[in-house]
Amino acid sequence: MATRVDCNARTCGYNENSKCNKKNIDVEGLFAKSKIGTFCQSFKNPHDSQNLMKEIASEMTGGDNVIHVSCSANYCVYNKDNYCSAREITVGNEEAKYRSETQCDSFKLR
Repeated sequence: MATRVDCNARTCGYNENSKCNKKNIDVEGLFAKSKIGTFCQSFKNPHDSQNLMKEIASEMTGGDNVIHVSCSANYCVYNKDNYCSAREITVGNEEAKYRSETQCDSFKLR
């Protein structure tokens, strides 16, 4: 399943004009009952590593922003067999510096 991903995490290296530009992302939140218990495992702060920019460039979608989103948020209505079935989601927290500070703002409890 492919999902369009808006990204408000301004410091993520995959964020390009508020759109995620990575081919595949992982949303975590195994026991989450709200968006607060979720996070984007794929978040990368480009200031954390010198070689990270090369890694980010190799993972870019090429501008179509259609991404395969694996998801471990078992209590989210969009989780279908560990993949996100939503047509569009938003990854949040503008000020996130680490993946644990992000969240899936589109989480909806089953």
